[in-house]
Amino acid sequence: MKKLYFLILTILITSVSFAQEAVITGYADSPCSGASGRTVEIYVNGMIDFTGWNLQRQSNGGGFGSNMDLSSLGTLTNTFAYITNDAAVLSTEFGITTNVVSNSGISSNGDDGFQLVDASMTVIDRFGEDGVDGSNTAWEHVDTYYYRVDGIPANAGVFDPLDFTFGTQNLLDGEGTCNGGAALSTIVPFGSYTTTVNTTPTVNIIGSVSSLDYFEGNGPSTEQSFNVSGLNLTQDITVTAPANFEVADAAAGPYGSSTTVFQIGGTATTTTVYVRLTSELSASTYTGDITASSMGTTDATLALTGTVSPAIPQFSVFGTPDALNYAVGSGPSNEDSISVEGLFLTNDITVTAPINFEVSLTSGTGFSNSVTVPQVSGTVANTEVFVRLASGLSVNSYAGDITISSAPAANQTVAITGNVFGAATNALVLVGAYDGPLSGGTPKGIELMALADISDLSVFGISSVTNGGGSSAGNVEYNFPADAITAGTRIFLTTDATNFTSFFGFAPTYTNAVVGINGDDAIELYEGATIIDTFGTVDCDPNASGTTCPEWDHLDGWGYRVNNTGPDGTFVLANWTFSGANQLEGGTTNDATTVPYPIATYTNNALSVDTFDKVNFNIYPNPTNSGFVNITTKANTAVNVTVYDVLGKQVLSKTLNNNTLDVTSLTTGVYILKLNQNGTSTTKRLIVE
Repeated sequence: MKKLYFLILTILITSVSFAQEAVITGYADSPCSGASGRTVEIYVNGMIDFTGWNLQRQSNGGGFGSNMDLSSLGTLTNTFAYITNDAAVLSTEFGITTNVVSNSGISSNGDDGFQLVDASMTVIDRFGEDGVDGSNTAWEHVDTYYYRVDGIPANAGVFDPLDFTFGTQNLLDGEGTCNGGAALSTIVPFGSYTTTVNTTPTVNIIGSVSSLDYFEGNGPSTEQSFNVSGLNLTQDITVTAPANFEVADAAAGPYGSSTTVFQIGGTATTTTVYVRLTSELSASTYTGDITASSMGTTDATLALTGTVSPAIPQFSVFGTPDALNYAVGSGPSNEDSISVEGLFLTNDITVTAPINFEVSLTSGTGFSNSVTVPQVSGTVANTEVFVRLASGLSVNSYAGDITISSAPAANQTVAITGNVFGAATNALVLVGAYDGPLSGGTPKGIELMALADISDLSVFGISSVTNGGGSSAGNVEYNFPADAITAGTRIFLTTDATNFTSFFGFAPTYTNAVVGINGDDAIELYEGATIIDTFGTVDCDPNASGTTCPEWDHLDGWGYRVNNTGPDGTFVLANWTFSGANQLEGGTTNDATTVPYPIATYTNNALSVDTFDKVNFNIYPNPTNSGFVNITTKANTAVNVTVYDVLGKQVLSKTLNNNTLDVTSLTTGVYILKLNQNGTSTTKRLIVE
């Protein structure tokens, strides 16, 4: 019996010593463009096979419902793993390239939570409170990071914010090599977690403080903040400011040379401390180190700098206006604006528009060549100045500089451009929109067709409207390149060229994020300043509660234009057909989906083969010989005929002289027929049935 007891004790000790668990150790709310590089770190203690495991995200307190499959991690032992929305940014900022899962679901804002679940959907670990939006909580982490305290094990879903340390809110703003700042690895402590409980008394300062500045005679500076915390302490933490700076435990003060961060049971929870540059200083630059100290610890320090500038007349200008456009005869243009403000001025601020433009201090009225922004006791509060392209101009492009002046301060200028476009030709039409099933909901995009030859495609542009937010009203988000295309050419614009090619089997025409639309977003097609076609109801979200426009919902599906319709200007529901929601789900290619997107099937009678006498030849179907097309020249001279498929690939080329074009080699479908005679050319639609 004694041996049996000894064996049981040995097994128990072994199982405790070699516990196997995974814990969420940290998160970085990346400041890079598009929030790319947002990353969750997990530590694997022991050996775990991640097959069937998921990381789940909770958005805005809505419950942990978003699954991110971790199976691709395989089996890991005593190491870190990373789930990120951009592996390239993770590599650049942290040098991390192994044990990485890429998933667009890592899109947490500073109020979202994560939990780790195993293959049986048992909650292993959690960050964040279930059903709680993290805004204004102890675990909010906007534009910063959080990191697990050493030795804290997995919590099985019982979350305690004291188990984590937090960077100051907005700490990462402007940081990262992506923004020209410090690499995120110098700020976020990824890879540092250990399962060993730290018993050493420790004081930490978390965060940074930018320059604390004011103008001479206008101190103190605006306060900024940083965080202080401590573990295993025997005394409170004293935070001491260097000369010419002062600290407080509240933004409003009172401020002094030092403040105290209290500990309870040896722990000083993350506490915000405020600092500012003292008043009544002369013009100069001041530096020094904040010190946080407690008995038995190594002092933590934070470098400070502040500048007192001479109080000389000065003003600032903010904003860069978008191009100001209108169609000929319909001016003036839409408005845009800049803002001005000033200090220590001896004269008012004058804003002068360049020729062909005009400015006003009031939206919609009072426009003239220049406006005056009055100073009061030397100060101009931030003031918006509206600008537009004047009416009555001829078709042309216009440009110039807005001039802002207030002597003796130096003048400043803001470049501005505008266009007066000719009457819309309606030569381009929206024919389809799709919300694909591949990673990240891709490919997303639209299909368009040219109804006439277009010599400069850049006249046309696209704007998206999210969740019924209303018309883009002249704000063109994307203009096509200045390409020339012929009638019948199809254009495929997508957010993801790789997944588009994988899904549809050929490359898209153009790629741009403007069409990153879901199944409840609308698209507006511009020609110049005119909206010539629209897909979706711009002021109605078909997925919203109580919506009045559910008919065009195409989440994870598609919408496609009815033949011989469009462009419509505003959305005409009857001119579109829809797959219904989720009909593209489950297929890795379009052909494998439940209801495939009807790509390149739209036709328009304006492009069909018919009698043509605008140049020197006629073209019409052979009435008696199926499979042939008659091309008869008026002058009985040769016509060069080239046939292209809808993707622009040449499939047939012939030179004909008063005879027929044999199309029996062509499969059923729609083709582009380009004819040239003595330097005169045209393009027509050929339908083979």
